[in-house]
Amino acid sequence: MAKRSLTQASEAAAQRGVRNLNREAYYSGEFDLSTMVGNIFGFGPKNPGVPIDCSKALGDSQGALADWARGPNSLRRVELKEIVIRDIQCDGFGIHLVTSATAKLPIVIPFINIEEILVTAQVSTTNTRKGGFSPFGIRVF
Repeated sequence: MAKRSLTQASEAAAQRGVRNLNREAYYSGEFDLSTMVGNIFGFGPKNPGVPIDCSKALGDSQGALADWARGPNSLRRVELKEIVIRDIQCDGFGIHLVTSATAKLPIVIPFINIEEILVTAQVSTTNTRKGGFSPFGIRVF
């Protein structure tokens, strides 16, 4: 349960980060007559995904996880503590996040007296554009 809770928090943090659009990259050379014709006939440029602003994305991801860790116990498993981001990477189109936390076990394991374990989570997320042709926001196909 603790691992699932950490994974869900990590997913939420990555999703908050990936929402930061890099407007300059998104709109540069995005649409002209040749692109429109190519997209209509299905031989337009490959869609690499939605570009994101990595500096804002990383900050938002870290902030989301920190908010969750400091938030009320009703939002997370009470046995989780010491939640940290072990690794965070952004490639301009997606975010990869590795987090860890210490989880207190519900019972002490006999003979070896283990009370806590370290749980980790890895998540990745990207944004994608919907395919098809949608002039003026109306999806044709």
